[in-house]
Amino acid sequence: MRLLFVTDPLETLQPDHDSTVAIMEAAQRRHAEVWVAGVADLVIDGIASAVWARPVRIAPAFRSRAGGSAARERWWRAGEQQRLELGMGDVVFMRVDPPVDDAYLRATYLLDAAVRAGALVLNAPRGLREANEKLTSLNLPDIVPSTVVTADVRDIRDALGRWRVAVAKPLDGAGGRGIIMMRDGDPGLTALIDLVTEQRTRQIVLQEFVPGVTEGDKRIFLLDGEPVGVVNRRAGAGDFRCNLAVGAMAESTTLDADDLEICRRLRPELECLGLVLVGIDVIGGRLTEVNVTSPTGIRDIERLSDERPSERILDWTMEKLAAGAQPIRPRQPERVEEEDACRPIISQTS
Repeated sequence: MRLLFVTDPLETLQPDHDSTVAIMEAAQRRHAEVWVAGVADLVIDGIASAVWARPVRIAPAFRSRAGGSAARERWWRAGEQQRLELGMGDVVFMRVDPPVDDAYLRATYLLDAAVRAGALVLNAPRGLREANEKLTSLNLPDIVPSTVVTADVRDIRDALGRWRVAVAKPLDGAGGRGIIMMRDGDPGLTALIDLVTEQRTRQIVLQEFVPGVTEGDKRIFLLDGEPVGVVNRRAGAGDFRCNLAVGAMAESTTLDADDLEICRRLRPELECLGLVLVGIDVIGGRLTEVNVTSPTGIRDIERLSDERPSERILDWTMEKLAAGAQPIRPRQPERVEEEDACRPIISQTS
C-alpha cells in the first residue's frame, strides 16, 4: 500500500504534536510505503495525475518522563524525489495547514485529477474547497453560538449590544491566531474593529461568548462521521483561547449526550462533501468549528486515553482498498428528503 501525504515541509511539523505524523507512523507500522510532497509538487499530464514525491522513514515519537510524547531531534529521513503516477490503489492524504490560500486551492484542483484516476483522496478535494472551517457549522444554526459574519462596525456594535461579550475570529485563521474577545462599551472598540477587519474590508466571524469555555474546548476527531476520540483543551492562565498552539493544556475527557447529538447532526453534511477526517470543536455543548484541512488532536487523544485514532484511520483505509473502494466523491442525495442535508456549504472561496 502506498500512502502519499501532501503536507507542509517536514522540518516545519511538530512530530510530538501533529496528527499528520501520527498517521504516518501508523502507516509505517503496517509496512506501507510513506511518501511526502508539497502542494507545488502535484502534476497533471494530459489526463494522468502525478506527483514529485520523496519516500520517508519516521523515527516514532516516544513517551517522555513527563508523560507526554516526545520526538527525536532528527525524526525523519527522506529519499530522493521521484515522479509517481497516481491511480487505483493509491491513498492521498491532503494535510496542509491553513490558510486556504491560492496555492492550497490550486492543489485541490490538481487532486481532482487523482480522484478521476482512481486514487483515494482524503479529504475529497471539492469538500476541502467548499467547507470553510469557520462557517460550515452555520448550516446547523440551532447547535452553534449566535454568530454574525461581517466587516461592518454597525453590525458588530449591534451584536455586542445584544450579547455584551463576543469572540472575534479571522475567517482564514487557525491555531488560535487572531482570536480576540470584544466587550460592549470597551474603550477603543472602534479602533479594535478597524484592526481585525483591516479597516472594514475583511469579514470576521463574531460569536457570542460561551461561558462554558472556562471548562475547556473539546476537540472531537471524526472518521467517516463517527467519533473516534476526544480531548479537552483548557486555556492557559490569563487567556481564554483553548488552542494548544497558544499554550492551552490538553486533558482527558469523555463524550456526553450533547457531543454525540452534534456528531449525529453533522454526519450527513460531511458525507455529502466527502469529508472523512474531521476535527470538530465543541464548547459548552455548542459547535464552534469544523476543521477539515489538517485537524490535529490525535497525539493528545492517544496520550490521554485508550483510543487510537491513527490506527482506526489505517484500518478504515485498508478496508476501503481491500473492498475495491471507489474514490471518495461528494455524495448526491438519493431521496428528496435528503436534499436539505446536501445543500451547499459556505465555501472556503467565499
